[in-house]
Amino acid sequence: MKQRKPTSQWRRWHRWLGLLVALPVLVLSVTGVLLNHIEFLDCADDPLPPWLARSYGVSPTEQIHGSQVDGHWYAQAGERLFMDGSAVASCSAPFQGAVAAQGLTVAGCGGDLLLLQGDQQVERLRPGQGVPVFTRLGVTGGALVLETESRLLRFDLEHLNRVVLAVPDWQPALIEPLPAVLQPGLQAASVPASLNWQRLLQDLHAGRVFGWAGQWVMDLAALLLVVLALTGVVIWSRSR
Repeated sequence: MKQRKPTSQWRRWHRWLGLLVALPVLVLSVTGVLLNHIEFLDCADDPLPPWLARSYGVSPTEQIHGSQVDGHWYAQAGERLFMDGSAVASCSAPFQGAVAAQGLTVAGCGGDLLLLQGDQQVERLRPGQGVPVFTRLGVTGGALVLETESRLLRFDLEHLNRVVLAVPDWQPALIEPLPAVLQPGLQAASVPASLNWQRLLQDLHAGRVFGWAGQWVMDLAALLLVVLALTGVVIWSRSR
């Protein structure tokens, strides 16, 4: 009868390598399954909570400021304009305030004028359409006023013409902290869209969350899985 070849040394190496890579392999397996079914989970594009976004070096705005117009709060967060916490239009920073003028709500977003009726965008006026470069906006007698670096201009939203305001009698848009009830939702919305749950799972799977060291650990774990497979085959063949 043929004598079995000793396998104790192989089993010892196989056991210790398995313990060494247990945690990285667990992370690889769980994140791999989640990534494979990310569409079913319907959370791929959901932004990360602010506390997780900080791990990427992004500091979401601690306090969101906005303007109150006709009992509604307008504010900018994450490249969008919000009314009472609900997104109504795209809006680039900086937010330059919002006022009621000529029967509309007018918001300043990075040099653009957004014309709104409630939560509906009516039109967007850009500098190429005759909107002067302005730093603040306000009203005088129900008409829109734009403050430039050198003067105040009364701007007609219908005909897009401007008149220098001779007497600086105007009310600039007030920009103040939003009520506490609206702060958490807009702070979460200020997280960049690129920092979503799919990005986090991908970075965990590749070890990028922990920098270069994490990537090397995951690479080593993947290589050791190959070694474990080979040593397992050797142990099986020697035990037959």
